[in-house]
Amino acid sequence: MSDVLLKYKLLNKSARQEVNDFLDFLLSKQKTEKNKPVTAYKKKILNVSTWSESDLNVFKESDKMFNNWRVQEW
Repeated sequence: MSDVLLKYKLLNKSARQEVNDFLDFLLSKQKTEKNKPVTAYKKKILNVSTWSESDLNVFKESDKMFNNWRVQEW
């Protein structure tokens, strides 16, 4: 990507405008999903798991035990 940027900076003002116009043209040809139904997103987000405080306690206890662990000296 930095290659493209370096080349773009080497162009004069009119050539840069031509590149910008061409990019706008390419972007306008792409199909966009602007009208994606919200219900699909809602269903997807409802599948995200939630953790209770007791579920997280396992990690807290492991963290405490890990901090107490001592490395053997040679």
